[in-house]
Amino acid sequence: MENTRVAAIDIGSSAIRMTIAEIINDKVNILEELRQPVRLGKDSFHKGKILRPTINEAILVLKKYKKLCEEYNVSLIKTVATTAVREATNVDIFIDNIKTFTDIDVEILSTTKETLFIHRALIKQLEENNEIKEKEYQAIIEVGAGTVEVTIFSKECIVFSRSLPLGTLKMKQIFNKYSDNEEHFFRYLKAIVSNELRTLKRDIPTFKIKKIYGIGSELDCISKVINGENNQNMPVDKKEFQKLCDKIQSYAEEEMIHRLKISYDLTETFYATNIMFLKILDFFKADSFNLPKVSLRDGIIENILIKQNNSNLFSQFEKQVKINATNIGRALNFDEKHAKKVLEYALIIFEKTKEIHHLGDIEKSYLIVSCLLHDVGTSISNRSHHKHSLYVINAQEFLHFGEVEKNIIANVARYHRRSPPKTTHPDYMRLSNKHKMIVIKLASILRIADSFDNSNLQLVESIDLKIEDEKVIIICNTKKNIYAEAYSFKYKKDMFEDFFGIAITLKIKRI
Repeated sequence: MENTRVAAIDIGSSAIRMTIAEIINDKVNILEELRQPVRLGKDSFHKGKILRPTINEAILVLKKYKKLCEEYNVSLIKTVATTAVREATNVDIFIDNIKTFTDIDVEILSTTKETLFIHRALIKQLEENNEIKEKEYQAIIEVGAGTVEVTIFSKECIVFSRSLPLGTLKMKQIFNKYSDNEEHFFRYLKAIVSNELRTLKRDIPTFKIKKIYGIGSELDCISKVINGENNQNMPVDKKEFQKLCDKIQSYAEEEMIHRLKISYDLTETFYATNIMFLKILDFFKADSFNLPKVSLRDGIIENILIKQNNSNLFSQFEKQVKINATNIGRALNFDEKHAKKVLEYALIIFEKTKEIHHLGDIEKSYLIVSCLLHDVGTSISNRSHHKHSLYVINAQEFLHFGEVEKNIIANVARYHRRSPPKTTHPDYMRLSNKHKMIVIKLASILRIADSFDNSNLQLVESIDLKIEDEKVIIICNTKKNIYAEAYSFKYKKDMFEDFFGIAITLKIKRI
């Protein structure tokens, strides 16, 4: 990929930002960065929708950005919108207006996808500077106007991510519906943050966090103020940060602008954001933190680079999917040995029957999660646990999957036993015809794989599969009798045979 110019536009809750970059031989050179305050969040969080004057303002900003892109001869513009647009009741009107008047397509970004972009940008910076080591855990705290994203990651992948409804602009707009007392707002803020952190403590893995990275518009100037102009890459001492927070509590808006060199639109939420960030640092028992110069737009540009280079990232993606699903399973006290054994069998069946099902890597990732979580419904009840698994999975947050993909995974898990899909099953019927076919194909594989550990004792050491004379033959290698597994296979193979129209038989081999 040579001499390509791209632009990343982020329609945020408090501003619309754009980065124009040139990519030469896989190196990214930033040409221009722009930020224009547009308080979409003030409308969305207070009124529930984006008002017409604000829509018009956003259109004007995006027209200017597009004109500048044309002057730079930008070949690709990637535009995303986050919390304020996502939560607005008139999101479709907003997106349509932008397309109509600027010819810019806007993607509504989920919190999980936003996390992935930020993580991708930060990992690239850390690897370039050799600042991340094997088996070392670090955390990203992204403080936005609409949400706070907490992400724990290692060199290999993200191991935990949680979106907290703690965006300061959003909370302020909600609070202002009932009161405009500033002192009461900060009490309310601290109480809500403490409550969210108590819930987070219950769910977060107990990793030792080596470093914390703070990301957000209000945090950007902190390092410069505390460490000085020439030491912005140095860690920020939490005690010094606490002193600064104590000082700025009494600052008027003009004083903040003059002393801290922040833009006027950030003054409303600046102190609240820093107080919130301080409480999160206390939660992690951190003595210091870093403020890297990375943004959502950097992650978007890095993603463009990866896609245009046709980089094969599925092995890394697969690893992250497995870790994410395993962490969810552990939180729900799943039978990890059983789940991983079923996954082992299912992947062998999937790979060796590709000429029959014609599914690819993305469908393989659905199967991985479905296998690991197919029994999580037992956390509610053993009876009809496959039905419970459906809504338990649909209630989870997955880093790499949207709502439709999550419903595909949940349905695959739901049909690992008992009834096949029916027109009376609402979650199945919400899927498109294409996705329904994916569910049936994957569920038919999962049912067979699950049958081979029907006793949950991992009696089957390994399996092999071959296709002969238009028949699938599965060989189970075992040291013990597997009566329960053989009986389960007899009635669980029906979905595979009925859908694909091919017979499937079992051979038991004692080893």
